[in-house]
Amino acid sequence: MAGQQQMNRERAIWDVVIIGGGLAGLTASVFLARGGKSVLVLEKSPATGGRAMSTRKEGGIFNLGPHALYKNGAGAAVWDELGIQPHGEKPKAQGPLVFGKEQGSEKAVPMLQLFLGSALSWPEKMELLRFYRGLRKIDTKEDALQRTSLQSYLESHIKSPVIRSAIGALVRVSSYSNAPERVSAGAVLGQLQMGQVLYLHGGWQKLVDEVQQKAEEAGVSFSCGASVHKIEGRSPEMSVTLKDGTVFAARTVLSTAGPKETAAMLGGGVLPEEIRRWDDLIPVHAACLDLHLSAMPNPKLTFSLGVDQPWYFSNHSYAASLTDDPGHSVVHVMKYLPPESMQDAAMVKHELERFVDMIQPGWREHVVNSRFMPHLTVTHALVTASMGGIKGRPAPEVASWPGLYVAGDWVGAEGMLLDASLASARQAAACIMGKKLQLVKAGIF
Repeated sequence: MAGQQQMNRERAIWDVVIIGGGLAGLTASVFLARGGKSVLVLEKSPATGGRAMSTRKEGGIFNLGPHALYKNGAGAAVWDELGIQPHGEKPKAQGPLVFGKEQGSEKAVPMLQLFLGSALSWPEKMELLRFYRGLRKIDTKEDALQRTSLQSYLESHIKSPVIRSAIGALVRVSSYSNAPERVSAGAVLGQLQMGQVLYLHGGWQKLVDEVQQKAEEAGVSFSCGASVHKIEGRSPEMSVTLKDGTVFAARTVLSTAGPKETAAMLGGGVLPEEIRRWDDLIPVHAACLDLHLSAMPNPKLTFSLGVDQPWYFSNHSYAASLTDDPGHSVVHVMKYLPPESMQDAAMVKHELERFVDMIQPGWREHVVNSRFMPHLTVTHALVTASMGGIKGRPAPEVASWPGLYVAGDWVGAEGMLLDASLASARQAAACIMGKKLQLVKAGIF
């Protein structure tokens, strides 16, 4: 890695030290370095990438669970400004919705049959159709809708419990959240409006590598394997101390770690109220079973969702190049976990395997490689109605701690998931540069 060659460059004081070498940290580093700032990125892992890292093994590429890039989300403008064009294909959802709450009672219903078959009554079909026709017209940024939970919204607008469950399943797949009673209706319906996604060729690591290359070209320095212990001081005299005792002096610090991890770096104890509120943010988790299969027993079935159960299945190789052998497939199977839920890992794995048995019987005979992650962090903050929706997330500039900035999927008033990470990274860089955000949008730096 070219950036590793720069990690030992000595500097008395850095303009900006960025904590975290995921896509948020890498993105912010490019904008800042292009603007003339000296930038050091500290990453605790051996390599950059964070949750966008991909792993290659036995001819297959695993992302950290199922990742999809929204083509028209808040991140689209950022890719343009960086000069990066993500390469991938739009998946075609071919497979059933699985209904049923009890083991053995599940019924797989092809999506087309929802309208043509007898799975739904005529009033239910019309209600689902009306929802889809009206979805684009919903003003999801409206303050009242942002402050309304998805469950409350559906109960007041959708009569059929079956259709409410079906819409809930679609919300889960677009937002990764499984908390209808808490999540902001405006936030998740806005996510559902975006629709088109890409599965990336070669995995998300290719995207990470492209952003890192832009950072290196701009003069960003990197230090991997650098675990941060504490952040001290106020701008323009700040310091970042690693767990091995190494100290870096900085004028400003940008943390792209999670809210609780960032707060811990500030020394705990009595923190400003603004920072103490970070502790109330609710992380979102999922259980993921990643499979590299030499063959698909039912190759035409590429996608399936649980309606009454929070399950997801997708053959990402149907759209993206992820294996050396074009006849092989990389499949992601997932259970969206409720917030603050700890479930028995062995039981969840068995549950997901049984789900695959139902839609791809015989898959076990074709396993080349597999990986199970029982409690993967999807995002650091559920966008709740009680916080006021997306606008209730923390701002990139920490007003109570001069010189401290944050970015990531839990920050800023724009987008969700990766889109939030990219948008907040750009906004944090603009704040540090002392420039208005529209200058960044115009591509001035």
